Amino acid sequence: MTEPTSSAQPSSSSLTLDLIITCADGLELPLQTELSSFGIESDIKSTGRLSVSASLRDLYQICLWSRVASRVLMLIKRKNINSDYDVAEQLYGLAKSIDWTQQFDLEQTFAIRLSVDKRVAVSQQFAMLRIKDAIADTFNEAYESRPNVDSKNPDFAIFATVNDKQAELYLDLSGTSLHRRGYRVAMTDAPLKENLAAALLYSSGWHLSNQANNAPLYNALIDPMCGSGTFIIEALLMHLDYAVGIDKAANQFGFYQWQHHDESLWQTMIDEAQDRHREALAIALEQPDTLPLILGFDADSGAILATEKNLIAAGLQDLLPLIDLETRALDKLSHTLRPMVKDGRLINPLIITNPPYGERLGDEDFIRPLYQALGLILQDSFAGSGIDPMLGILAAHVEQVDILPIKEPKTLRCHNGAITVYFRYGQLIAGQLGSLTSNFEKREIAVEEGQDFINRLQKNLGKLRKQAAKQNVSNIRAYDADLPDFKVAIDLYGDYVHVQEYAPPKTIPPETAKKRFNLALMGIREVLDIDREQVFIKTRARQSGNEQYSKQGNSEKKGKFYIAREDGAYFYVNFTDYLDTGLFIDHRNMRARIKANSKDKSVLNLFAYTCTASVHAALAGAKKVTSVDLSQNYLDWGKQNFVLNGLDISRHKYQFVAADIFEWIKDNTEQFDIIFIDPPTFSNSKKFQGTFDVQRDHAALINRAMNRLTSDGVLYFSNNFTRFELDEQLTERYEVTEITHQTIGFDFNIKKPIHQSFEIRHR
Repeated sequence: MTEPTSSAQPSSSSLTLDLIITCADGLELPLQTELSSFGIESDIKSTGRLSVSASLRDLYQICLWSRVASRVLMLIKRKNINSDYDVAEQLYGLAKSIDWTQQFDLEQTFAIRLSVDKRVAVSQQFAMLRIKDAIADTFNEAYESRPNVDSKNPDFAIFATVNDKQAELYLDLSGTSLHRRGYRVAMTDAPLKENLAAALLYSSGWHLSNQANNAPLYNALIDPMCGSGTFIIEALLMHLDYAVGIDKAANQFGFYQWQHHDESLWQTMIDEAQDRHREALAIALEQPDTLPLILGFDADSGAILATEKNLIAAGLQDLLPLIDLETRALDKLSHTLRPMVKDGRLINPLIITNPPYGERLGDEDFIRPLYQALGLILQDSFAGSGIDPMLGILAAHVEQVDILPIKEPKTLRCHNGAITVYFRYGQLIAGQLGSLTSNFEKREIAVEEGQDFINRLQKNLGKLRKQAAKQNVSNIRAYDADLPDFKVAIDLYGDYVHVQEYAPPKTIPPETAKKRFNLALMGIREVLDIDREQVFIKTRARQSGNEQYSKQGNSEKKGKFYIAREDGAYFYVNFTDYLDTGLFIDHRNMRARIKANSKDKSVLNLFAYTCTASVHAALAGAKKVTSVDLSQNYLDWGKQNFVLNGLDISRHKYQFVAADIFEWIKDNTEQFDIIFIDPPTFSNSKKFQGTFDVQRDHAALINRAMNRLTSDGVLYFSNNFTRFELDEQLTERYEVTEITHQTIGFDFNIKKPIHQSFEIRHR
């Protein structure tokens, strides 16, 4: 038990204080790291509380310099209690046992704050009143008078805590909470707390120096979704030796009226802190190369403006020309980073950000794609560079950060205000998605009764590998019923294989068909040297209506999305739930054609399916992309594809319309520069008015679409009906060019084209 301070006051140089340094829950280790950097040893006492045996200089240093701490409390007295009895009266007894006349004077004001453990049954307001009564009674007994209470700006702030075993009384030497900064003049949605940002910077090692040359450990800080700039400002203030307590030095600290306050020592430390900051700022301005590269991006121009205002409020306006702040959506991030990686400006960067993990993005269905997008874009930016940057990201749920490509990740559970958040940090695993095509190597494989299939598959892959490498293609059709005894289609999507068994003719006994199919599966695994988990199997029979878009039967791998990369874009593919995967490989060249012509154009994608062509158009810089499909489920899949590529679906330029195509295009009057139509061969969906037959209805469809095409625009029409013939009236009315040979990829048989495609313009 610590007794009240006696009237014999020790000198400030010999004073030893028992302090509790508080912080937000979860920030105990970062606070301990910070205190250690001050040369102050500490012990984590409990959640949000560190104990320190400190000198007066240590106290001042914590109040002046700590970026993580919330309050500094000095123990006055503690007492064991029994929660079965009247807790308020026990608190009165504890407070009454202290001679408060030795702590402060009649002329000084005081205030009580109380923290009560939820296990203790007591009225907080009444318990505070009883502590106040004890203090008043002490002074009344001594002077027949009592000091006044000032709850807003007291001279003497008393902090009490009580749990089911113990009560404690502290003097709050910090006064107002230390986490508050003076620069927060502009905010965005769900802003990051300043002390949390500082704590996460400590966790990431931003405060450390390179032992070899004593330079900063990191040469750059990148925040891809900077919001109002809290990470950027805290990082700069830390680098420029700015004591955040200077903002409160005028009148806000709780030790000013304390009997042991040493004004001379305090003023000396303030002067030293100001000199350190002025010197560091002068060096940064005179020698800009000593300042780490600071890059802050956000898709919202208002966020960038807020960051600039906060930088000015933080006194860093002179550094604005040296900081790169841009309104830039996530999809453009790699365009910025890749050149910097190549020219050596990003040798050892820290990438740290607070994504819109719910409060700003809104829909949880798009949070996972956003985190995956960030990981993929960063991997792409640093691929082949030999640089594995430090990555630190906040999330509302730990599952969101589990998908990040981080080596030996560490996780800090903490709070941003009232929200529980998780900070995942560690080195980024650089590199791109794998590819079975590029990894293929021919080797001797002997499979009884399946040797012909093995030989053909290896021959195909040998040819396709060269073309795939030349065109940077990782999703290909490797085999398509080349041999009559092995009627399967084999598609490679990166590291995965999608095998479709064509239903055998009735003349083939079922046991024979099953044996051949099993031989093919064994051959696929042997040739590609892969595990069973990388192979997905379907039986493809002739479909009617919308069956190819309807869900398939049960599967142990059902419901999982995988990622495929195509021409700089990423797409979710599903190998189990539907007959098709969500990405038609045979339309790869058509999507590339649309991408090449979409910059600054207005693009309409009819029968958009999962919006893969729309994504390419958006990434190419289309001024507007409208995707129309009858299925809301597929449009939601398409939205996820947008987010997976860092595209901001909240922007009006990207529209997703669930509607009957014929009805929508009849009622819509907008004009488009590019229209893409890839309809199903046949549809009798319940949502559709009647039925759709591509051969019967394509002319009416195209005529309606041409009414929406600008005078110099282009309409791309494609379909997979093998016996399709274009209506002659269309060739008479419009300028029509068949481009089938240009849109069939190298991995498909041009003599038996899987689709037909046309380029249609106004005459």
